[in-house]
This record gives sequence, C-alpha cells and structure tokens, in this order.
Amino acid sequence: MKTFISAFRKAVLSPAKAKTSYSQFAEDLIIQFELKDQQSEPIYVDVGCNNPRRGSNTFLLYKKGWRGLLIDLEYEKILACKLARPRDKSILAAVSDVRELVDIYSQKSFSTNTTIAPECISDTSTYKKIGQIETKTLNEILKENQIPKCFSFLNIDVEGVDFKVLKSLNFDEYQPTLICIENWDSRGGIDKIVASEIHQYIVQKNYTLCAWSGLSTIYKKDPKLCI
Repeated sequence: MKTFISAFRKAVLSPAKAKTSYSQFAEDLIIQFELKDQQSEPIYVDVGCNNPRRGSNTFLLYKKGWRGLLIDLEYEKILACKLARPRDKSILAAVSDVRELVDIYSQKSFSTNTTIAPECISDTSTYKKIGQIETKTLNEILKENQIPKCFSFLNIDVEGVDFKVLKSLNFDEYQPTLICIENWDSRGGIDKIVASEIHQYIVQKNYTLCAWSGLSTIYKKDPKLCI
C-alpha cells in the first residue's frame, strides 16, 4: 500500500514543472519540432523513463495523442507510469547490450540517479544496493512488443549505461526517426560530443546531430532512408 500511495503521488499529484515543457532542459520542445512532419503512426520508446510527467522527454508527445513503451528498472516508477499514462505500455526492465544479473544502486526512492553501473557513481557513500535485475537487450524488448521498424522516437537516459543500450539495438531491424540520448561527454562542449563513442557510433548508422540541450544529444535520420 505504501508503494502504491507513493506511486500515485508521482503519477497524479507531483508538480509537472511547466505547461509548455516537461523535460529538464526543454528537450521535448526540440523533439516535437523535429518530429512535426511525421506521417506514420507516432510511437516512442522511452528507456529509463523515470517519472511519467516531471522531467519526461515523452510526456508532451503523450498529451498530443502519441503512445509507446515506457521502460524502467524500478517497480514504483513503472507503477506511476501505468497510473499516469494508461495508453502507454510500461515495462519493468533493465536494458544493456548483454544478458546478465546486475545489482541496482540508488540514493533514495524515485531517484533520477538510479543505476546498474556502480563504476559511474562519483560518491558511493550516498548510494545503496536496492535489488537485482536481469538485463535484456533493447532489440529483444522491441520485438516482444511488436514495435514497427521505423518508429518515430527513441529516448535513452539510463545513468551511465546509455551507450550499452544504444549498442543493444540492431539498426538493420529498427530505425527510429529521432534519437535522444544522454551523453555525459557533452559537459565538455561540442568538441567532446563529436569525439565521444556515442557520437562516433551513431553517425555511422546514418544519423545527424541536430540538437544538444543539457546532457541530451539529439540525432535525426531522414525517414526516406528507413528501408
């Protein structure tokens, strides 16, 4: 009951930050602009969705009638997503490029910094192990949920495992029009972004960097190139 009440507060009662943008750095406004000409059924996949509204890069799209998959590794967050966004399918899962049993670390309940990558934690004294979970690849999850090959938008924000999530997607099978991925190298500016392994990998898949906001880097593929 305690978990349900907490999730209900996050889903319904927590402030949603702003009427125009729900993202941390207005990424959703950029995303909406870049996808304004989408003709096919609008579908998103949000890996590391966290809060269903506050800080979300997909809630604005949801309000405009879109639907998709919300993926997170904490039950309370998935419960909140189910309560706040019933049109979406909310999935409890940890995503990586290999299948393995991993520990989950967090600072507090509903933390935005929950991670399965302890090597990325700068101050281990503030974190504690809160459970374990078996990872799955993004490709597996998309197949299981019958996501179309050329879906509209992929959002990746998983606290240190972002590149592994990206590598777990087979771009011969799935080609999202737009990808927003957290890239910690962006703290060093554009030179660090273009030198990063995330950028080098994704441009080889025929995507172009079209925007950068906060830690988020946004890449676009011409829908005509989706084959």
